[in-house]
Amino acid sequence: MTKRGRSWRDRRRKSKQKEEGVRHASLMSRDDSIQLMRWLRRNGFRDSHLVLTNFPDTGRGVMSTRNLKEGDCIVSLPENLLITTTTVVNSHLGQFIKNWKPRLTPKQVLSLYLIAERSRGKDSFWYPYIQTLPTSYTTPSYFSTAEVDALPPLVREATLRHRKVLQNSYKSLQTSLHTLEPLFPDWKTVFTFKSYRWAWATVYTRSVYKRGPGWEFLDPSDPDVYALAPFLDMLNHSPLVQTDTDFNVSSKCYEVKTETTCRKYRQVFINYDPYDNARLLMEYGFVMPRNPHSVVTFTADDVVACLAVEQNGLSSKNLLQKKMELLSQENLTVNLSCSGEGLSWRLQTALQVLCMDHDSICNWRTVLRQTPRDPTLWSTARLVAQRLISKRLEQHSSRTQVAEKILDPGNSLISLFILMLLREDLYILEHSLKDLNSHTEGAPDK
Repeated sequence: MTKRGRSWRDRRRKSKQKEEGVRHASLMSRDDSIQLMRWLRRNGFRDSHLVLTNFPDTGRGVMSTRNLKEGDCIVSLPENLLITTTTVVNSHLGQFIKNWKPRLTPKQVLSLYLIAERSRGKDSFWYPYIQTLPTSYTTPSYFSTAEVDALPPLVREATLRHRKVLQNSYKSLQTSLHTLEPLFPDWKTVFTFKSYRWAWATVYTRSVYKRGPGWEFLDPSDPDVYALAPFLDMLNHSPLVQTDTDFNVSSKCYEVKTETTCRKYRQVFINYDPYDNARLLMEYGFVMPRNPHSVVTFTADDVVACLAVEQNGLSSKNLLQKKMELLSQENLTVNLSCSGEGLSWRLQTALQVLCMDHDSICNWRTVLRQTPRDPTLWSTARLVAQRLISKRLEQHSSRTQVAEKILDPGNSLISLFILMLLREDLYILEHSLKDLNSHTEGAPDK
């Protein structure tokens, strides 16, 4: 029998990758990646089948060198490699954090610690991790004025709220920053708003859920549930996979287990949560092409504005007020949306209740469970839905056209993501209107 050595096996592996269409560039030869992996291994991390890789569609990610089956543990990160409020309290910053006025939130604590450790450079234990972090982000605090103005109204409002929270957070801790002077004589140039924005975005986009001790000296309004997890935060999101993430109290490791198979030499994904693209952009700074969770959302006022006054007094003040009260009882005045599958059950139901007349409103609960629905009532509701979608489509088309002229996706990843979001919303609205015009019923909420 002919013996085949390592060279033959390497050629066979490369040939197999080529056959499978794999075109990924390993990052393991980069100095920062080498330092990160060596540091992780020295401190108890085991990664026998994972490789940091640059993928053409997602950028930096993690590839598995073996097949993964349901229930396999993707990552097991020792507790000593997690950055939590406990890490900070036990550090050189601990005493300052305990005496800070006003009390800090856990996110503020972690943000201050990141700034402090980054300023220490190679003297920091966390240096191999910090040097792999992005130097800037694509979250709302980094949006330009033109990019903010190009957003859909509800997303723009969320963006402005996000920025206001960040500004208030920095303002509230400024009063005690001077107390750090014994540790940082140049504290004014270290703890700037620019550095705080970076640290805040790092915590906001890259932390995992891990319940902390709930320190009595921290602001209880923000739960102590954040942990930064080196390497684990390199795993990209996909809505098509299922994963189970939690801290294992027995092994003292933060573990990620896959519920979805993955072939070797493919990217390993985790599922952050079933978020639509607007929320992904707000919280993580990216959007997903063909995201199955994406929706276009309407307010109850949007729907009311499309009711026809001439239709038997449907929008008379007293009756309308009663309808809104009834919908509020069932929490049906929020999360009214349409998706690529059509109108959500919540929007369909709200439309039908709002279209009921004086005689039928007393039986409004039948709409919640009626299958098939009343064809006469739905015919009226469908006309209102057509007005609702058409109005939003007209507004959104105009907004998208303006954005395409102003934004520069070739030079700004944020602009690219915003245009992707706008175009996806445009597709959803066009599809929903087509669905209504063809008398097709929308899909129910899942």
